[in-house]
Amino acid sequence: MNEKLTNIPTNLVMGFLGVGKTTAILDLLKQKPKNENWAVLVNEFGKVGIDGAIFTAAGATVKEISGGCLCCAVALPFQVSINRLLKEVRPDRLIIEPTGLGHPKKVLDMLVNGSFKEVLEVRSSICLVDPEKLKDPRYTSHENFIDQIALADVLVANKMDLAGTEASSLFHHWAEKSNPLKGLVAQTTQGQLDIAWLDISRNPQRQALHPNAHKLIKMSSVDSVRQQFKNEADGYQSFGYIFPEQSCFDYGQLNNLFSRLKVERIKGIFYTNKGWFIINSVDGIIDNVSSPASSNSRIEIIAKKGELQDISRALSQCKVDDKLSE
Repeated sequence: MNEKLTNIPTNLVMGFLGVGKTTAILDLLKQKPKNENWAVLVNEFGKVGIDGAIFTAAGATVKEISGGCLCCAVALPFQVSINRLLKEVRPDRLIIEPTGLGHPKKVLDMLVNGSFKEVLEVRSSICLVDPEKLKDPRYTSHENFIDQIALADVLVANKMDLAGTEASSLFHHWAEKSNPLKGLVAQTTQGQLDIAWLDISRNPQRQALHPNAHKLIKMSSVDSVRQQFKNEADGYQSFGYIFPEQSCFDYGQLNNLFSRLKVERIKGIFYTNKGWFIINSVDGIIDNVSSPASSNSRIEIIAKKGELQDISRALSQCKVDDKLSE
């Protein structure tokens, strides 16, 4: 008979859209002790589930909650997903990646005070910040952005290779005005985190400045024939597309298309004429990383409300011959 699970180390890895949360978790998984089994609960604003496919391709055990945010799905779907992970995996550590548009307070409340109080030991919450965004009032006035930083025990400036002097100074200003002070303030590139940061103690005195800020206004539709998914909340909208298993895309045409789009975030995993790739684009900068094969190609695009167009026709024009049977 399996022993009762208790005190499983649990961490939130949070941050706004495109800051590098998925890359950071992948880096942490590479540092995982070989004798430990970790699980990841990933939540995405869109309905396609890109991050889950990426983590699965990397060999992680994953559960997904797509098409919303954990702070709105904090009741039954959240509990069911964690319970399934605990039952199926019996992990030595649980990492939770909330959507970049989510508010972490309700998630933390559920983990610390809810039915998982005796099962999970919530340790540090890590928040990644792109310092250059601190110069943009669209971010610094966004209540979810503010409270992700406020509730973090470990505050990390990612993308420091792209940050100027002003952005770096702004980051340190935000860190220094935190009350209580952060357990750790750090800088990094490419989402590289130190595994030891996961075991920094959680400070229960941290308070959200806007605990009731997030109000979901969700208008989702699914076209089951075309595998097209849409979602909308908090002034943002997403467009997702899952392609048939045999689909193969022209690598160059895909990158040309994505470089022309004026959107907040592009994330996808594609089979191309050059192999499988994870494709990320933030602020017009495209990053392609070779990937293990996935079950199919898929994409999620997030844009400000009213700025996103249906690009399914353009994506279809990037397709080449169907993938050869292996």
